[in-house]
Amino acid sequence: MAIEAIAGLSAQLDTQSTASMGQQGNSGAFAAHLDAAVGKVDGAQHTADSALAELASGENVDLHGTMMKLQQADIAMRTMVSVRDKVVDAYQTIMNMTI
Repeated sequence: MAIEAIAGLSAQLDTQSTASMGQQGNSGAFAAHLDAAVGKVDGAQHTADSALAELASGENVDLHGTMMKLQQADIAMRTMVSVRDKVVDAYQTIMNMTI
């Protein structure tokens, strides 16, 4: 992914976050972003699964495209797991703070 695409995505998320905070509050905005991210990862997994099924059945002989979809799904899942681990770690750190 190009740097410009990442910067554009960051700007889009900031805009969406600001708009959704005005409507839902902070917890609603976080939940909406989390739901969207999980949906994207799920979509990537389904795309990879269907591409693999087509390859196995002989309908699609694009091995390169299938492998690209599988790798994209793998990277999306690893990223989601990494973010989850960071969120859980931050939560545990906050819960262990003394007041």
